[in-house]
Amino acid sequence: MTARVAPASPRAGPAEPDPLDSPDFDATAYLNRLFPTEASLTGLDGLVQGLHRRIARIDAGVLSSVREQSRELAPAREQAKELAARVASIRAGAEASEALVQSICRDIRKLDAAKRNLTATISSLRRLGMLMGALDSLQAAVEAGNFAEAARLVEAVQALAAHFAAYAHVPRIAELRGRLSALESGAKGRALREFEALGETAPSQATLDRLADCCALVGALGPQVRSELIDAVCRRETVVYTQIFGVTGETARLERTVNRYKWLLKRLETRREVWALFPSDWRVPQLLCLAFCTITKAALGEILDLRSAELPGQVDALVKAVEATNIFESEMVRRFEKERGREDEEEEEGDGEEKNDKEAAAAPGTAGPVGAAASPTKSPSSPTRVPTSVRVAARPRFRGAISSVFAPYLHVYVEAVGRDLRWGLDRMLAAETWEAISDETPVLRSGNELVDAVRAELRDCARRIGRGQVLRDLAGVFGGVYRERRAPGAGPYALGAADWQVALSPRELRGVGVVLSTADWCGEVLGQLARALAQRLDPPELARDVEDALDGGAGAAFRALVAACHAALLSGVETRLEPALAAAARLDWAAEDLGSADESEYVAGARAALLEAGAALGRALPPNHMRFFADKLLASFGARLAENVLRARRYSEAGSQQARLDIEVIKHAFVDMAREGRLDAEVALPAYAAAVGAELGRAQAILKVVGAPTAAVVDTFFELMPDASPAEFQRIVDLKGLRRADLLGVLDTFNRRLGKAHFPSGSGADAAEASHAAVRGAQPPARAELAAAALDPADAASAQARRTITLGQLGLGTSTPGRTAQDMAARFRSNPNVQAARASAAAASDSMRETVGRTLGAMKNLRFMQREG
Repeated sequence: MTARVAPASPRAGPAEPDPLDSPDFDATAYLNRLFPTEASLTGLDGLVQGLHRRIARIDAGVLSSVREQSRELAPAREQAKELAARVASIRAGAEASEALVQSICRDIRKLDAAKRNLTATISSLRRLGMLMGALDSLQAAVEAGNFAEAARLVEAVQALAAHFAAYAHVPRIAELRGRLSALESGAKGRALREFEALGETAPSQATLDRLADCCALVGALGPQVRSELIDAVCRRETVVYTQIFGVTGETARLERTVNRYKWLLKRLETRREVWALFPSDWRVPQLLCLAFCTITKAALGEILDLRSAELPGQVDALVKAVEATNIFESEMVRRFEKERGREDEEEEEGDGEEKNDKEAAAAPGTAGPVGAAASPTKSPSSPTRVPTSVRVAARPRFRGAISSVFAPYLHVYVEAVGRDLRWGLDRMLAAETWEAISDETPVLRSGNELVDAVRAELRDCARRIGRGQVLRDLAGVFGGVYRERRAPGAGPYALGAADWQVALSPRELRGVGVVLSTADWCGEVLGQLARALAQRLDPPELARDVEDALDGGAGAAFRALVAACHAALLSGVETRLEPALAAAARLDWAAEDLGSADESEYVAGARAALLEAGAALGRALPPNHMRFFADKLLASFGARLAENVLRARRYSEAGSQQARLDIEVIKHAFVDMAREGRLDAEVALPAYAAAVGAELGRAQAILKVVGAPTAAVVDTFFELMPDASPAEFQRIVDLKGLRRADLLGVLDTFNRRLGKAHFPSGSGADAAEASHAAVRGAQPPARAELAAAALDPADAASAQARRTITLGQLGLGTSTPGRTAQDMAARFRSNPNVQAARASAAAASDSMRETVGRTLGAMKNLRFMQREG
């Protein structure tokens, strides 16, 4: 703040707002504005006095306002006190009203309880009176034989008595309950006696009406009485049955088992009016049939046990009894189980989740098995319902109710079927001609008849006997019979004999082919039979090992027979082709003039053998087996043909051309064989023709290399036989009969293609001699002897020199510590980088050079010893 204080401005108008009232008042700025100069401080005292006066006025105004507010607050306080007094008065009145209301409610509750008690007492007294009156009326109705009225009264009395269940300790109530029990017992006795009068003759309509009223009364008396009535009715009927059909005598014969079922069905039909008396939900006919099944099962079990020793001679009677039993059970299922299943579904939909009370839970306690089966049902007069689970558990099952008694004795039937099939098999084999049934059905008649017999037995067992364990046991019998069918094998064709290497005639080829087709068909039928049995067996658990028992046992035997037949066919046709190969081996392929014929003489024999084999087997073998045989024969003949070509002494250019022409004719002969064998002309035949070209093309490739000019031998070899080994190249070069100089040039070219030096240290002749000494023991003796015998001494020495030179340069002597030439050739073929292959070959040249040096020294010592000798 400056020392100057501005004086008050005389021109400040009163209308201007007071700066002191401003919310952003600044005292320094205000003083500087009032006293801008030192001279203006002369008015400071006046300003101070004016401010004091203003403060005094403000204080006086504040004090006046406070006093005024104090005077105005006093009436408000008085009014608040008056309001609080009024609120307290209202609260006291409310509390008094609440006490009054509670007092009134207590009185009302007392009156209401008194009214309820009075009403209950009046109702109980009325019900007690009604109960006493109903008991009197019930007694009168029972004594008068008015069963319809008695049934209505029983329901009413039971409903009234239920209201007094909590007062059983009251003497009067206990007396009435005892009287009710006595009346119910009397009514039950009267009703049961009425049914005892029901005889074998047809009842009159009046009797039927009275018995219908008795049924209503029995239904009202409860499930236990109803079960007793049903049990009594069923017992009366079964007594008649047991008197007619016993376990001894003529009626006990197995072949007359069907008469038992006819009696029951006739009984159900003739006494239809009697069964109509009972309510449908009682299911009296069904329970009667169930009781009949129980008694019949016990009787048949005793009969079978007594006659078990005679059963092997009574198989037909046993089968008829089982068949009749199965038919009867199926009829019972059709009549009752399906109908009951529909009724239970409808009842289940109507019941929902309704619970059962204690009285229905205690209802199953009945007298006898029939009553037990009848009790868990719903009566029209019963106020309770039985849960669905209880109904399902109590549902009688007719399937197997009687037929299960035959299970321990059905092995007699299984053994009889086995004996019949074996007898039939012996008869079939004795009459077998070992010829196909027809060209369209290339199987043996015995195989076809056996399949028909097995299928007939399977259908017969499933239809007449059942689909349980007996069908599973029958599958084992089928497998055994099929194994016995396989035992004769190819019949007159001794498959697998040691002296089998004989040529098969077309008829014999067709016979073995028919045996193969029959074995293949029987094996296929066994698989189908196993699958059919697995689907038919009941329960399904029995089907677990059926396929293994049939397809894995007898099926494996038939597959072995198929393999033996294939081997026999292959050996038989190869034996027929052997003369052609031997004739080809005897030809002088080194001759320049081989005649003017288009093909050699041996080709005609091979072609005839192939065409006859195709024509014979095409009518006997399935297409897949014909293709398999053709592939096997092609692979075998192709390998033998290539070996036959390599076994020749030498080929001239004309000889190699003639041999290639012969092989081309043989290729067409193989394709013609497949065509005669009825291979598919659109798919299988072109594929087989391609396979023939690939398989026999190897022999043609060898001949092309042999017939190639000397300068092109190596290139032709690598072009036509890229996968061949150096050893094969050696054998091919031997077939050309090259001179020494030409041989060395070919070897040099071959070695350069392998990335290898031509010779190790030493002369070429010495290296050849050393290599020959090292590998002489590695050559096949037969081939060495054949070559020595076929050449004159001079040619033999020259050929031996050529052979040893070739072998020595190819490194096929004794084992070396490094890589062999064959390994390097493989690396050369598999590595596209020629420089890398050559580097690999050079790495092995040092070790090979050492080996050849050692071999050379050994050869020199050997030659020195020979000169001394």
